[in-house]
Amino acid sequence: MADKEKTPAAEDNKIDHYVKMGTIAMGKHAMVLEVQEENTTNRFAMKLLLPEAMLDPEQVQILKYEGKVAQSLDHPNIIKWVATVHRKTNVYLILELFKALNIKSYLLNDMVGLQSRMRKMIDCTSQALLHMHEKGWVHLDVKPDNILMNRSSEVRLIDFSLSERIKGALGKMFGGKKEIGGTLSYIAPETIKKEASSPQTDIYSFGITIYECLTGTFPFKGSTPRNLLMKHLTEAPPPPSDFNKNVTPEMDRMVLRMIAKKPGNRQKNMQEVMSEFRNVQPFKEDPEKLRDLKLAEAKANEGVQTLGKRLDSRTDHTRSEKAKVDPEFAKTLPAANAPPQPKAATPEPPKPAAAKPQPVAAPRPAQPPMPMPMPMPQMMPQMMPGFAPQMPFGQMPMMPGQYAPMPGYPGMPQQMPGYGAGGPMPGMSPMQMPMQPAAMMPQPGMPMPAMPGTPPQMPATMNQPTQPQPVPVPAPPAAPVAARPSAGSVVRPGQRPAPPPTAKDVDDLPTMDELPDVM
Repeated sequence: MADKEKTPAAEDNKIDHYVKMGTIAMGKHAMVLEVQEENTTNRFAMKLLLPEAMLDPEQVQILKYEGKVAQSLDHPNIIKWVATVHRKTNVYLILELFKALNIKSYLLNDMVGLQSRMRKMIDCTSQALLHMHEKGWVHLDVKPDNILMNRSSEVRLIDFSLSERIKGALGKMFGGKKEIGGTLSYIAPETIKKEASSPQTDIYSFGITIYECLTGTFPFKGSTPRNLLMKHLTEAPPPPSDFNKNVTPEMDRMVLRMIAKKPGNRQKNMQEVMSEFRNVQPFKEDPEKLRDLKLAEAKANEGVQTLGKRLDSRTDHTRSEKAKVDPEFAKTLPAANAPPQPKAATPEPPKPAAAKPQPVAAPRPAQPPMPMPMPMPQMMPQMMPGFAPQMPFGQMPMMPGQYAPMPGYPGMPQQMPGYGAGGPMPGMSPMQMPMQPAAMMPQPGMPMPAMPGTPPQMPATMNQPTQPQPVPVPAPPAAPVAARPSAGSVVRPGQRPAPPPTAKDVDDLPTMDELPDVM
């Protein structure tokens, strides 16, 4: 029962007497499988037509034709033919199993590895093409996809579906004469013109392949198939050294000769190509060594750029500690991050540190300069018997030699009863003269009161002419409360001080920005 259940699965995994082991490649009309012959250990590559292609008689004839060409070839660098099978259920070729990547894969994944083994690849492929030409065939589809190379640098040329006889008699039956056969990026000008094929046709396609291996790009590129074909016919290709400076001038000359427009300007045969290539050095420097050098330079530059950036204190300390124990790492550090060197016997004086820029504060509104604080005379209430009630501002008594009449100040007060011509009262010294608290406070801008026994000091502007000031209407007497001038007010000689604000006007005082410039 168990054997019956396994039988359908086993039959699905078999093609005739070959067991499927895996898929190698998949194409538009066929697929390549790795198979093992039943009851043996022999493994092969099977090129099997897809079910849709089996319904097209032309595709069946092309596969059979490829087997015929491969059967006629026998060279170590050409894939070996084993069998051609045409049944109602399957059509396939049995070929030598050669596990390797094609050159196109190397171009995409390991360009330097390909260039380092390029001499072996060119030499082996040239020998394979020479063998085909000697057998009377031209490949007509030489390109990186159809050249296999393993890690041991063994080479196999594959895919002979477009191959023709050199005179083009037999192969044209399956080529489709109204269409151009081949891959457009590698097609020769004579193939585009539908002229007879020759060994120079394969030399042109092989030259494009070598050009791509040297540079990683094509000599001709077009936005449309027609534009690309026209460039093959008319445009002069740039030398490979324009894209890869490591390519030697002699390699440039060889490749440009292989892709000349006219077949007569190319090498005559593959034997001439091989002879010329033996005397040519493809690269100025070994590609692998050059790659390692560039990687080392890029890594060093990246390290310098990383260390050149501003580091936080913890990272900087870690690098400095590592540099102390690792001299090689210390050499890669910039001078700013290098570990401190031992100083000389005589230490140099430390250089002043550069002042750090301070943030610029926003400008404040201009304010009038504040006067220096004046010492306030101490009042002696016990020495002022009969202290008189306070008088309105502007009618204060004057001490001898202390205050002088302000120029232009109207209405000087008359002598008060009990006062003698502005002097002290009888029996009282000048220091015992009663005065009001407001009069005792020196006003901002006024001279200091003179001490007894010193000559009076007159204001500097006393003798200067002053302009008459308008006489304001005298204000009514305020309440008998001592009033001090507002902070910051300035009274100049010859200028009448403003009356003190009343209680109702306190909230309406102007701000510092609104005060007029009186200095």
